[in-house]
Amino acid sequence: MSLDYQVLWAFTLLWLAIVPTPGANSLLIVHLALTSGWREVASALAGNLIGIAGYALATLLGLALLLGAAPSVRILIYVLGGLYLLWVGVRLMQGGLKHRGKAGPGTMTGPPASAVGSFVQGLLTSLSNVQALFFLASIFAGVGILRANLATGLAAVAIIILGNGCYLGLLAWVVQKPAARGFYSRYRPAMEVAFGTLFVLFAARLLLRELAGWP
Repeated sequence: MSLDYQVLWAFTLLWLAIVPTPGANSLLIVHLALTSGWREVASALAGNLIGIAGYALATLLGLALLLGAAPSVRILIYVLGGLYLLWVGVRLMQGGLKHRGKAGPGTMTGPPASAVGSFVQGLLTSLSNVQALFFLASIFAGVGILRANLATGLAAVAIIILGNGCYLGLLAWVVQKPAARGFYSRYRPAMEVAFGTLFVLFAARLLLRELAGWP
């Protein structure tokens, strides 16, 4: 089964423009890069890529169309995803507020992150962005992936994994530089509140975009 290179080229160009868009996934990787080691970052990245790959494969199988025809199920999935992001954000904000006035190197050490926990975090953060399922469906339809053969569809999924993996890995590498980690350590309480606030905003955006249209 041959690949439709014209469709794949169009999809690749579009996806490369989309990948750097800020979101909960990049926020999680940046936070872990600032607070943990490469093992935890790599584990979170692996979980994240598995999640987005699952959504991409589900899009090829028509899951977005099925959820579009079942509003109640779609709403439930959106709410669960939004609540998870909200929970992560509130925990970070609480930690930052609890340790106000204790900024500086060596403060707020807390329990070390584990590779398994980071993997689960990456997977759940990726899956919480249910909007990605419908976003991928619109892109796949727009560039012709849904009309192409299976090999072309699977190649598009590989492009998504490669593009996201390279971008998030590069982002983590940049953020793990001593200057960035030193700045974070110095102002960690305020930075934790800032990260938590961003997670809460991502949760609110996810929920409001769907619930605003609920009758």
